[in-house]
Amino acid sequence: MQNLLDAIAAALRQDDDIEELIKQSAVPHDEAESLADLIQSLQAALVPVKPTARFTEELEAQLMNTRRGVVTRVRQMPARVHIAAVLAVAAGFGLIVWRRIMGSAMTQDISEEPIAV
Repeated sequence: MQNLLDAIAAALRQDDDIEELIKQSAVPHDEAESLADLIQSLQAALVPVKPTARFTEELEAQLMNTRRGVVTRVRQMPARVHIAAVLAVAAGFGLIVWRRIMGSAMTQDISEEPIAV
Protein backbone atom coordinates (compact mmCIF):
# COMPACT_ATOMS: atom_id res chain seq x y z
CA MET A 1 0.00 0.00 0.00
CA GLN A 2 2.78 2.42 0.95
CA ASN A 3 4.64 1.71 -2.29
CA LEU A 4 1.47 2.47 -4.24
CA LEU A 5 0.96 5.75 -2.39
CA ASP A 6 4.58 6.77 -3.00
CA ALA A 7 4.28 5.90 -6.70
CA ILE A 8 1.01 7.84 -7.05
CA ALA A 9 2.48 10.90 -5.33
CA ALA A 10 5.59 10.80 -7.52
CA ALA A 11 3.49 10.37 -10.68
CA LEU A 12 1.25 13.31 -9.74
CA ARG A 13 4.28 15.53 -9.10
CA GLN A 14 5.55 14.71 -12.59
CA ASP A 15 2.07 15.03 -14.15
CA ASP A 16 2.12 11.37 -15.26
CA ASP A 17 -0.94 9.15 -15.72
CA ILE A 18 -1.78 7.23 -12.56
CA GLU A 19 -4.30 4.80 -14.09
CA GLU A 20 -1.60 2.27 -14.97
CA LEU A 21 -0.29 2.36 -11.40
CA ILE A 22 -3.76 1.74 -10.01
CA LYS A 23 -4.42 -1.16 -12.43
CA GLN A 24 -1.09 -2.85 -11.62
CA SER A 25 -1.51 -2.61 -7.84
CA ALA A 26 -2.93 -5.33 -5.60
CA VAL A 27 -5.11 -2.74 -3.86
CA PRO A 28 -8.81 -2.69 -4.86
CA HIS A 29 -9.50 -0.22 -7.66
CA ASP A 30 -12.06 1.89 -5.72
CA GLU A 31 -9.77 2.23 -2.71
CA ALA A 32 -6.79 3.17 -4.87
CA GLU A 33 -8.89 5.74 -6.75
CA SER A 34 -10.07 7.37 -3.51
CA LEU A 35 -6.50 7.48 -2.21
CA ALA A 36 -5.31 9.04 -5.48
CA ASP A 37 -8.05 11.69 -5.20
CA LEU A 38 -6.97 12.40 -1.64
CA ILE A 39 -3.32 12.79 -2.70
CA GLN A 40 -4.35 15.14 -5.52
CA SER A 41 -6.40 17.25 -3.10
CA LEU A 42 -3.51 17.45 -0.65
CA GLN A 43 -1.06 18.48 -3.35
CA ALA A 44 -3.46 21.20 -4.51
CA ALA A 45 -4.05 22.48 -0.98
CA LEU A 46 -0.48 22.35 0.30
CA VAL A 47 1.38 25.01 -1.63
CA PRO A 48 5.12 25.30 -0.90
CA VAL A 49 6.14 28.57 0.76
CA LYS A 50 9.67 29.95 1.02
CA PRO A 51 10.36 31.07 4.61
CA THR A 52 11.79 34.50 5.31
CA ALA A 53 15.47 34.91 6.13
CA ARG A 54 14.64 36.08 9.65
CA PHE A 55 12.49 33.01 10.33
CA THR A 56 15.24 30.74 9.00
CA GLU A 57 17.86 32.38 11.22
CA GLU A 58 15.66 32.20 14.32
CA LEU A 59 14.75 28.58 13.67
CA GLU A 60 18.39 27.65 13.19
CA ALA A 61 19.32 29.46 16.42
CA GLN A 62 16.59 27.59 18.31
CA LEU A 63 17.51 24.21 16.86
CA MET A 64 21.21 24.69 17.43
CA ASN A 65 20.49 26.13 20.90
CA THR A 66 22.54 29.25 20.28
CA ARG A 67 21.79 32.69 21.63
CA ARG A 68 21.89 35.81 19.50
CA GLY A 69 23.92 38.69 20.85
CA VAL A 70 22.43 41.95 22.08
CA VAL A 71 23.79 43.87 19.09
CA THR A 72 22.13 41.45 16.64
CA ARG A 73 18.79 41.71 18.43
CA VAL A 74 18.96 45.53 18.54
CA ARG A 75 19.77 45.71 14.83
CA GLN A 76 16.71 43.60 14.01
CA MET A 77 14.31 45.87 15.90
CA PRO A 78 12.02 48.11 13.84
CA ALA A 79 13.06 51.70 13.11
CA ARG A 80 10.30 53.13 15.33
CA VAL A 81 11.86 51.40 18.35
CA HIS A 82 15.23 52.98 17.56
CA ILE A 83 13.62 56.42 17.22
CA ALA A 84 11.72 56.04 20.50
CA ALA A 85 14.92 55.00 22.31
CA VAL A 86 16.85 57.99 20.94
CA LEU A 87 14.03 60.37 21.96
CA ALA A 88 13.91 58.88 25.47
CA VAL A 89 17.67 59.25 25.92
CA ALA A 90 17.56 62.83 24.59
CA ALA A 91 14.69 63.74 26.94
CA GLY A 92 16.51 62.23 29.92
CA PHE A 93 19.71 64.04 29.05
CA GLY A 94 17.74 67.28 28.59
CA LEU A 95 16.16 66.93 32.05
CA ILE A 96 19.57 66.35 33.65
CA VAL A 97 21.02 69.42 31.91
CA TRP A 98 17.97 71.52 32.85
CA ARG A 99 18.35 70.48 36.47
CA ARG A 100 22.04 71.46 36.44
CA ILE A 101 21.32 74.85 34.86
CA MET A 102 18.64 75.71 37.39
CA GLY A 103 20.95 74.69 40.20
CA SER A 104 19.82 75.12 43.76
CA ALA A 105 16.76 77.21 42.83
CA MET A 106 14.81 74.07 42.16
CA THR A 107 16.31 71.84 44.80
CA GLN A 108 14.27 71.15 47.89
CA ASP A 109 16.06 71.02 51.15
CA ILE A 110 14.84 68.29 53.40
CA SER A 111 15.01 69.20 57.01
CA GLU A 112 14.78 66.79 59.86
CA GLU A 113 12.19 67.51 62.48
CA PRO A 114 12.27 65.92 65.88
CA ILE A 115 9.43 63.55 66.63
CA ALA A 116 8.02 63.24 70.11
CA VAL A 117 7.96 59.70 71.30
